[in-house]
Amino acid sequence: MKENQDLIIAIEKYLRGEATAEESALVNQWYHSFHDEEVTITTTADYGKEEVFGKMQSQLAAIVAPATPVVPMRKAWIKRAAVAAGILLLVSAGITVSHMKWGRPASREVAQRAKVPIMPGSNKAVLVLDDGSSMTLNDSAGHRIAGASVQGQSLVYDASGQHNAGAVKYNTLQTPQGGQFAVVLPDGSKAWLNAASSLRYPTAFAGNNRTVELTGEAYFEIAPDQHKPFVVEVNNMKVQVLGTSFNIMAYHEENAVKTTLVTGSVKVSSAGGARHLLPGQQAAFDKQEQFTISNADVNAVIAWKEGKFEFNGEEIIVVLRQIARWYDLQLQLPEGTPEGHLSASFPRGTSLENVMKMLELSGIHCDIANRQLIVRKS
Repeated sequence: MKENQDLIIAIEKYLRGEATAEESALVNQWYHSFHDEEVTITTTADYGKEEVFGKMQSQLAAIVAPATPVVPMRKAWIKRAAVAAGILLLVSAGITVSHMKWGRPASREVAQRAKVPIMPGSNKAVLVLDDGSSMTLNDSAGHRIAGASVQGQSLVYDASGQHNAGAVKYNTLQTPQGGQFAVVLPDGSKAWLNAASSLRYPTAFAGNNRTVELTGEAYFEIAPDQHKPFVVEVNNMKVQVLGTSFNIMAYHEENAVKTTLVTGSVKVSSAGGARHLLPGQQAAFDKQEQFTISNADVNAVIAWKEGKFEFNGEEIIVVLRQIARWYDLQLQLPEGTPEGHLSASFPRGTSLENVMKMLELSGIHCDIANRQLIVRKS
């Protein structure tokens, strides 16, 4: 392929992580124009191919955790993938799959691609008001409702609403699959909702506590109030705090509701008793309504709030469910549930095509059809 000046500049910016969408597309087009041949890139900085490869390797090291073993790959292919997949190639070179019981060795050819590109999730939600009416929210709309407005990626309630007299009204913020959004509640507490989640809350916190109801997953930063505890009700469990930050994952398809404390202290309780958590601990409340307390990988737990996927030895089925929620796909397992664990880190803005490349390189073979993520043994 003829190397023109635009391509050279685009490749350099790609390696620095500064490429625009158009420049990224140009690099991707270049990547797909050749196969296994060695590639030399002449850049304005006069890099030799080994220098370019070294630059890519340094980017790999910056993204992939040092504790994550590197899967051996032929250098020429890594050079191509690095430029083409951008940050995903970082995952490809750093991915680890342990105890995989499925299928053949990973190939460089990914299973069937979606004919229409499927985009990653974005900031969007539906607000259901107390009277049953609803409105769609996104980060570009200047919606205004009684006592609240959309500001950037958040629905922000006026603090003055705390003192309004009258009957308490309840609103519900809902994110679809492929959506996320945040809300600043009337007391100043903030909640970030992950995909396929909902939070029901009063428009003013009256009484002796501040109670909300959660489904799905959310990260909370609670405004301190020693006289009025903040309570999150989820399934048959309650999480009570005074002022702290924590994450709750409560998707019905997962095996347990997981509460992870980041700062402060919380009390998790159910009909069977109560437990107090310390920062860095996680309480898992299983379907038999039993608690298990363990130390958590906090960075991995809250990575979604920071715009990343981060998996450190996570079960493959859990990884696939997270991907399906974010890309608004229905997960199909016609040949049974895959076994094994996966370690990877990549931005939530990564294209589905590149995510599928990463999965394929890890021995997880997927097809896309009618917004279904179909996982097969081979």
